[in-house]
Amino acid sequence: MLEPNYKISKIFSLETLSELESFVHSKKNIEDLREALYAEFRNYVNYSTPAEWNKAVRLCECLAIIGWGEYIGVEAIAGRYFNGSPNTFFRTCEDKILYLDAVWGQMDGGMIIDDKVSFFHPLNDREIVRQVSPKIKLLSQRNWLPKCPVRIVRTIDNCYPSSRPVLESIVGDLMPRLYTMMRPKLYGRSINCIYINCSMSYFDNDHCKTNYVIADESLKLKKSEYYGALREMFTEEEIKSRGLFLRPRYEIGPLRKDSGILNARVVFEKEFSELSLTEQKERMSDYFRTLLSRIAQRHKKLDYDFGSMLSDFEKVLSDWVSMEC
Repeated sequence: MLEPNYKISKIFSLETLSELESFVHSKKNIEDLREALYAEFRNYVNYSTPAEWNKAVRLCECLAIIGWGEYIGVEAIAGRYFNGSPNTFFRTCEDKILYLDAVWGQMDGGMIIDDKVSFFHPLNDREIVRQVSPKIKLLSQRNWLPKCPVRIVRTIDNCYPSSRPVLESIVGDLMPRLYTMMRPKLYGRSINCIYINCSMSYFDNDHCKTNYVIADESLKLKKSEYYGALREMFTEEEIKSRGLFLRPRYEIGPLRKDSGILNARVVFEKEFSELSLTEQKERMSDYFRTLLSRIAQRHKKLDYDFGSMLSDFEKVLSDWVSMEC
């Protein structure tokens, strides 16, 4: 690993964002500073220790302050792998992973990259360097890049076949338009991203099935009351044989101040998949509008232009509904 550029090595000793901002804004030539920061960042994209990862985070934070210029901007994220292990990766504004995506394990009382579940993006033949290092906190970038604030995702791929064209159209048609037509710099920085998870009903076989029943919102049921309410509607045998689960249409999680991320969910019953493709898109669009309006109302005190965001989202959504799957 190369020694840090003497002009920017100070950033590794600065702890707060305000200190980083003061440092970068004190430089007269921003272009030269950007080139120095990016050159140093490239030294750490294939990090092998937590200390090297943390330096990459600081560099990304500085580049987020002054802008990445002609380079592809990324955010340095420290999260959790599905098994709970620490996971560090670089993500673009369009949710693409670049460089080293590392999952960390334990060895000899320290930390080491697990090369069985860690990869370079794009995939290449470069060998992951494994080095046992002292346990230290893996930092995560604290200032995010302006990006499309709405991401429509799915945590599992299962669905009824009749809904798959609509879901594929979200990925292939709706999201690319949102990426290019939303104006995140206009809305503000209080919200980084709202992830809308579409939970679809499905029946793959007798052992792999989930059919949602939408709860009556007026009942204001607690999670612990879902099954009891479902038993009042169906017999235990019906619930088991059909794979029934009572859930609210909308679920809205908290807005995390450290990451600016809010996770929400829209639940779809089996009957949704029995509609025509056009009807499914129209119904789904109504659900997205309602969900985002509720989020806007819940967080109306934020310094964030929900009005412009919702207006832009509506334009893209309306165009998507009119497209054929």
